[in-house]
Amino acid sequence: MKGDMINIDPSLTADSSDADKFAAFAEGVIKGTIKNFHFVPQAGKMKICDFPYDLIAQTETTSQQISAVQEHTNTTQFEFPGSRSEAGYDSVATVHLAHEFYDKVKPEIMDQIYQYYKWDFVLMGYTKLSNPNFPYLDFEQDFEKEFGPLDTESNKPHIENVNDIIRKAG
Repeated sequence: MKGDMINIDPSLTADSSDADKFAAFAEGVIKGTIKNFHFVPQAGKMKICDFPYDLIAQTETTSQQISAVQEHTNTTQFEFPGSRSEAGYDSVATVHLAHEFYDKVKPEIMDQIYQYYKWDFVLMGYTKLSNPNFPYLDFEQDFEKEFGPLDTESNKPHIENVNDIIRKAG
């Protein structure tokens, strides 16, 4: 993968910032230079219509969301160990890092990222960095305003590409 990132941005060196390396990585995933089934949209892998999900959580906000899980499972008497907040990575720090890293990604690549992962954003309530609720889930946002038409016809080439990647990996 390291060679793939250098092909995307030959100016990268071992001393390049993590944010610069991330920007090259994001561009590589979107342009298809870096292919790995871990980076395909999750919406096609989750079988969201076949499996009744009770909660979709983000690692960025685990400490805030775990209380909802504990309420649902009647386990509030137990302390949840190992949350990122306990390790000094609260959601505020995570938001700062997300902005630092994504600020290095070219605007046209960010647009492609949002389109590539559109259904992940919609089905899982993710927000764009510009959303004041970021990184919290927001199922009340106007998804069509944020991401464009939600018809499946415009996503057909994207969906077929994702399925090809998953088939090859499986």
